[in-house]
Amino acid sequence: MRIQQHKADQMTPLERRQAVIEGRDYDRIPCIPFMGEFKCNLTGTSVWDFWHDPQKMADTEIAAFNRYGYDRIVIGPNTRGITEAMGGKFIYPEKGVPYADTPLIQDYAGLEDMEIIDAKKNERILTFVREAEILAEEAGDIVPLEMSIGGPFTIASNLRGTELLLRDCRKYPEEIHRLMRLITESEKSCMDVAAEYGFGIAMADPVANPALIGPRMYEKFVYPYTKELTDYALEKTGERVSLHMCGKTYNIWKYLCRYELNELSLDNIVDLERAAEELGDKIPVAGNIDPVEIVMNGSKEEIFQAVRYCIETGRKMKKGYVLATGCDVPDTADPVQIDWMMEAVRRYKK
Repeated sequence: MRIQQHKADQMTPLERRQAVIEGRDYDRIPCIPFMGEFKCNLTGTSVWDFWHDPQKMADTEIAAFNRYGYDRIVIGPNTRGITEAMGGKFIYPEKGVPYADTPLIQDYAGLEDMEIIDAKKNERILTFVREAEILAEEAGDIVPLEMSIGGPFTIASNLRGTELLLRDCRKYPEEIHRLMRLITESEKSCMDVAAEYGFGIAMADPVANPALIGPRMYEKFVYPYTKELTDYALEKTGERVSLHMCGKTYNIWKYLCRYELNELSLDNIVDLERAAEELGDKIPVAGNIDPVEIVMNGSKEEIFQAVRYCIETGRKMKKGYVLATGCDVPDTADPVQIDWMMEAVRRYKK
């Protein structure tokens, strides 16, 4: 399947990105509707193949891009692939989002047997490497490409179980740090491979939501490892990280501003006006249209209104702005809803 520039755009996403970086004029606001398994609906790809067949994975990404013409393609391994590479398991339903099986770590004695992933040898990670090879060849001169490595604390929750992990942060803090070190080094190995194919790095760490762990726990168990990873990504790939954080993250914004970020993607429950005031002169911001109430369930008029509001607010972001959904669009959404979102982006231009 060949990748194509969208007929309604004057620039390719790569040209648009370069114009933004250089401060030159560009045709419209960059836009990224996060879609996940939703993309399977466009090609009839099974959820299993979307995560395990490199050619079908790449074809699905290209099909989605060709239809909508958004501004970045992001592939795995994500938290799911790295969890599996470290020995964890996921269930892949016929339809819907995969979910974690019984946690791998039943007690911390098992850490002795866990090894840091070698991304060049681990067969689970090599699935995504093969997809990266295809997309680097087919799409690399049209659209920016990123490899998502997920977030270290969320990977830890997949391996241990969220409730136990949160308990253990208080009961067994040293063991949590050991686990986080194994995960962090494994993610670095994935970054090394991403750099070889010219991919940037994306991260999302939903379990590190301060509503779950609070700012003190975030500072102790999440911040040092995420800071290390974002620094490493810039060193290895030459690109800053695209980070998505779920939930109301106001009380950890001071930590997020210290990372090397290409953008901070905000949950739709975050006040974008407040983000413009408190973050806009510090880091680039992405966000944050409601993926359920607006993109999936909204009328065309409501989608247009939401896009226009975000673009008008995004103009206040001195460090830059990307229009995005506040999280993944549900896989049950009608594909035409995203057509409307992208039409609105092109209607309101800059």
